[in-house]
Amino acid sequence: MKKNTFRILTLALALTLSLSALTGCGGTPSESVAPGDTSTATPEGEKKEDIVICMADDLETLDPIASSATATMAVTKMVYTSLYVQDDNKQPVPRLATSMENVSDTEIIFHLQEGAKFSDGSLITVEDVVFSLQRALKSPMFATLMKGVVSFEVASETSVRATTTGPSPAILLALSHPGTSILPKAYIEQAEASKDWSTPICSGQYTVKSREIGDTVVLQKNDNYFDAESAALNNTLTFKFVPEASSRTIMVETGEADLNFSFATADYNNVIENKELLLHGKTGNVVMYLGFDTTLEPFNNPQVRQAINYAVDREGVLAVVAEGLGVPAYSVLPPSTLGYVENPSAYEYNAEKAKELMTAAGYADGFTTDMIAFNDAGVRTAEVLQPLLAEIGITINIKRFESSVRMDMIANHQAPTFVGQWGAMSDAEMVLPRLFTEEAIGGMNFTHYSNKDLEPLFQEARSTYDTDVRKKLYEETVTIIAEDAPWCPLYIGTNFALARAGLEGVVLDGESLIDLNLLHY
Repeated sequence: MKKNTFRILTLALALTLSLSALTGCGGTPSESVAPGDTSTATPEGEKKEDIVICMADDLETLDPIASSATATMAVTKMVYTSLYVQDDNKQPVPRLATSMENVSDTEIIFHLQEGAKFSDGSLITVEDVVFSLQRALKSPMFATLMKGVVSFEVASETSVRATTTGPSPAILLALSHPGTSILPKAYIEQAEASKDWSTPICSGQYTVKSREIGDTVVLQKNDNYFDAESAALNNTLTFKFVPEASSRTIMVETGEADLNFSFATADYNNVIENKELLLHGKTGNVVMYLGFDTTLEPFNNPQVRQAINYAVDREGVLAVVAEGLGVPAYSVLPPSTLGYVENPSAYEYNAEKAKELMTAAGYADGFTTDMIAFNDAGVRTAEVLQPLLAEIGITINIKRFESSVRMDMIANHQAPTFVGQWGAMSDAEMVLPRLFTEEAIGGMNFTHYSNKDLEPLFQEARSTYDTDVRKKLYEETVTIIAEDAPWCPLYIGTNFALARAGLEGVVLDGESLIDLNLLHY
């Protein structure tokens, strides 16, 4: 088994080196290709107003505080606006807000655009803004985004007051997250009462024209959108749920779709020389990882979790799953996030060390467990991990489920170990407390892990604007988390999007496509 595994990984790595040597389309895989830089001319008659986008996961909900899934947020970021949005470097820039005032360490005033309207023509009032932000503040999924914020209140007809417990160095990033989207107070109350979010009143560049669950979401340009500079350059966006990776690629190749932002690197060699296509890429900030439910045996034993961290050949996993297009990951944070430490617990591929830890944990003979995957990439990853973990006596049963049941399965402890991915914001305050605190269990803490030693460090880091101090504190938290090992980080893949060559306005950050309003032929 061991020799066969090494042979597979070695062949995959050789393939990776040959792929990496290809520049294709005028740019390296780790660089973002600027719209229009290398596109061919749009063929006569190809120009169209409906841009079709295929994605690997279905839209989970139109309630902005109910999901943090990439595919869902791609839609909600277009139909709702927030006080701030993130640019392609994950930095906050104003949108509904025009400016902010740090009145004191415990009071911040945000000034709003005047005359901004919802899609039904009604004014976006300060009461709507406060109600939406208070809702996010109380949400199990997003409350930890704004830890230290006590409340949002009406300051004037055009401004909002945030009251905090002290300095809030990451509040602008928090207010750029789609979970802080602004909706009408009356609509939220109606949708919560009826549990029907299917016909939202929108504040973003688009409205929801139609939705067919499990298939398609169609967005229509919002004629009442308040900001001409960021208005939609196309008439409609059609999102199609296509779970099979090669099918998404074929749809773009044939012109059935214009864009695939869930591009599978297995198709890299097939598309890179196709002059009718353009592969856009940017250095990623999404950590692919193996997560453990730390409340379930045997994963409630940190030595078992540490053993798995030693048992995994990350270079090999990256080579097979992502064709080597990315970097191995040993930290829960990507390099682009404040607080990153490259390998805080000095993990390495060491099967013998892993076996020693399994023996010390009382599992010398190994065990059998389920590994849950929620998409194609998860299945591919699990298949590569299966023989590696078999080397230390762990038998893996791979089970595939749709992403729509992910939250329920994790909340109900039905995913003892699972393949996950997390796109990190640029400040650890927006990442670590959401994933690794007791308060976040029931929200985004999928591993049900917490450590009482972390909270004082988080509290100290959020109480100062000194970046150097905050960086050191987050590096300490990252080291504690790595030692406790609720995750086994695997790799950070390059973020790719495959488009028709004539499509302009394709903008990537390290996680996904952004600014879909700019897409046009």
